[in-house]
Amino acid sequence: MSGFSVPQLPHDFMARVYEPDAPSPCDNGQMGAASSADHVAHAAELQERDERIARDLELIATLADRAGVVRSRAAAVREGLARIPGELEAIAARRAAVESGAASARSELAAAEARLAALEGGRRSRPDEIDRARSEAATARQAVADAESELERLDGQDRELHSLEGGLLEEAAALPVEAARVAADLREAPRITDSALGEPGADLDAVEEWGAQVRSALFVARGTLETERDRIVVEANALGTAVLGESLGGSSVAVIRRRVEERLG
Repeated sequence: MSGFSVPQLPHDFMARVYEPDAPSPCDNGQMGAASSADHVAHAAELQERDERIARDLELIATLADRAGVVRSRAAAVREGLARIPGELEAIAARRAAVESGAASARSELAAAEARLAALEGGRRSRPDEIDRARSEAATARQAVADAESELERLDGQDRELHSLEGGLLEEAAALPVEAARVAADLREAPRITDSALGEPGADLDAVEEWGAQVRSALFVARGTLETERDRIVVEANALGTAVLGESLGGSSVAVIRRRVEERLG
């Protein structure tokens, strides 16, 4: 058998802490009342700690959501601003080609309408020649209409992209300001490492990098708080078992406090 003792699990250890002492000749009603008061006070203190950590976890979750939104928007805005100039160039090139085609279509339409007018005014024009001229004029007219419709569509896309670009530029200026607000609130939050407490910077790349650091720090802070809360639950269950003489099966701290007060109150 080795000389090392077997580590006690948290709930085993706390059960031993609250294991009732054997009665001694010195026990009396006053000492029992004091012990009961201590247990009630301890249960109240455990619930207060549990509720405080619950509030801290809620704050951490809120900050994580806010920082996550800022970080994701910074990435989206940066990508959008990088993409839009290329899309505008493509629209401009397409518009130049369509405009050239529209000019040719207008020339063809003018020539077709002139031929049709000459045939319709001529005394020796055959009906089939007039019909063919009308068909050619109609085709040229449709080509002009199609080209002008395409130009309108391209102009609309150009306006939309410029409007989008303006909105993204405004958001690019606003995001560092919002990141700074989140950073200020982070300094008031518990368990945040120093690496996440710096200023987020004034450009989108800096905001993204700051957001990644904050995400990691908040993940660690949440894990630390959840571990502390688990320990409080274990301690409260050990207290409840000692007072009530029964296993409480992982009851909440608030329930344990109520039952302890009902038993000892």
